[in-house]
Amino acid sequence: MAALVALSPICHTPVSFGQTIDVQRGVSLFRRACIGCHDAGGNIIQPGATLFTKDLQRNGVDTEEEIYRVTYYGKGRMPGFGENCTPRGQCTFGARLQEEEIKLLAKFVKLQADQGWPNVETEED
Repeated sequence: MAALVALSPICHTPVSFGQTIDVQRGVSLFRRACIGCHDAGGNIIQPGATLFTKDLQRNGVDTEEEIYRVTYYGKGRMPGFGENCTPRGQCTFGARLQEEEIKLLAKFVKLQADQGWPNVETEED
């Protein structure tokens, strides 16, 4: 089965086959762990903490490294998802993510933020 990732017309960055696979995996991880609060890059819990570039910059989380750190350890009302996240009260009570998954999520979120959160759809042939 082949997977196809289609980005909206506002996506101007050419995407190679390797990047397509990473985007698809990023979409899957994002849907599994993040979409409940951050659908389409927004934030239903804290409106000023969206995943759009202006809010990421204002909150000091506008690099892949900072997005990784916040995703791993949490910040404010956002729980951490890292396997070794501490303290316990700051971390998700749900399934934890592996380090490589969080790295991929950080890369995906940064890419989406840079592109203004275009629509991302996955289809299986």
